[in-house]
Amino acid sequence: MRFHHLLLMLSITIIWGFNFIAARYSVMELPALYSAGLRFLVAFIFLFPFLRLNGTALRPLIIAALVLGAGHFGIIYYALAITENVSSVVIATLTNVPFAMLLAVIFLGEHIHWRRILGLILSFGGVMLLAFDPHVFEYVDALLLGMLGAFFFAVGAILMRQLKGVPALRLQAWVALVSFPILFLLSAMIEGVDHFGDIVNVSWKAIGGVLFGGIAATIIGHGGIYYLLQRYPVSMVSPLTLLAQVFAVLASVVFLGEELTLRVAAGAIITLLGAGIIIMRKPSLPVNEVSVDAVGNTKM
Repeated sequence: MRFHHLLLMLSITIIWGFNFIAARYSVMELPALYSAGLRFLVAFIFLFPFLRLNGTALRPLIIAALVLGAGHFGIIYYALAITENVSSVVIATLTNVPFAMLLAVIFLGEHIHWRRILGLILSFGGVMLLAFDPHVFEYVDALLLGMLGAFFFAVGAILMRQLKGVPALRLQAWVALVSFPILFLLSAMIEGVDHFGDIVNVSWKAIGGVLFGGIAATIIGHGGIYYLLQRYPVSMVSPLTLLAQVFAVLASVVFLGEELTLRVAAGAIITLLGAGIIIMRKPSLPVNEVSVDAVGNTKM
């Protein structure tokens, strides 16, 4: 992975890690699906100028937008709303990596070298070291929903990988456009329709959580990850997202008062080591796989 792409990946994982805290702040005061809808409404307002097709097939674009937006985030926000332990959802989202790598091998024909498998095992093992907290398993429903949301993200990554020639911000504009009406509709059906009083009476933390999710996590974070997925195999990009869980745990220590233990520090170090192996190992690609040339442009 090129150095500037690596810096982008690091920035994305930091933003995503902090977004678990931001989302938790928003769903503590707003209905979960409504909060997720507000996030995408904010993103759409900023991304509206990029909403074009220019020959792009509409159907696969809408399907990818549904899976990545309303599907993944609707589930994750709902999971965060029904748990008092953010770590339970953070840990569950780790399953997006084995889901994504398995789907990439099956549907994209990506090959995984044993060194990258070792890096994956170290990264996954490092974060799983954070998981052995008995309080996490008190919220099994949130864990299961987190895993379902992770599966949606993995499927979305495969769909994103197959979309060719769609700029990242244009794709994200479509994700926002498709997602916020559906999330608002689901919110009206499940959570009720009178949310105006909710939004005008919430604290600055909840409003900040919505804005952070819509601008930083959606436009920068997911726009950036879609950009990277169009240039690198899913089996390389997806394991690096494990770093977001490390940053989420660290952010929970700072903002939610969770205890920083030796286990947390050791897990972070092991995860970073595994991610380093993944980054340094050049992927082995089949002959029909998209590669990246010297100036970062994709070619067949």
